[in-house]
Amino acid sequence: MTTERRIYPRINTDIPAELSTQDGVSVDVTLINISLAGMLVEGGKDMDQLKPPIVGAPLEIYVHFGLNNQPVHCLCRVVYNQRQSQHCMRYGLAILSIDDQAAESLQSFIKSKLN
Repeated sequence: MTTERRIYPRINTDIPAELSTQDGVSVDVTLINISLAGMLVEGGKDMDQLKPPIVGAPLEIYVHFGLNNQPVHCLCRVVYNQRQSQHCMRYGLAILSIDDQAAESLQSFIKSKLN
């Protein structure tokens, strides 16, 4: 048995979302799990289009989705990526910034799923 080492619990989800870059490239993905610190998203091979503005720089992307009938928009950094198959990729994202209302909505959603 492994011990959970994460500070924030992760909640499994199946929520449609959109990733977008500063230069306007966007792709549709699905939120696989979410926490107060980050999320795991899964999408198709079009995720290959998401590139950092400078080669070698970390990829920072905007994430847009809805929780409890509230829009959530946040800026995230890709900290993990894995190709699941030829047509499927996963990104682990760390939340860099999120507005107060979206953070409250996220916290409320996670709390409701833990109870």
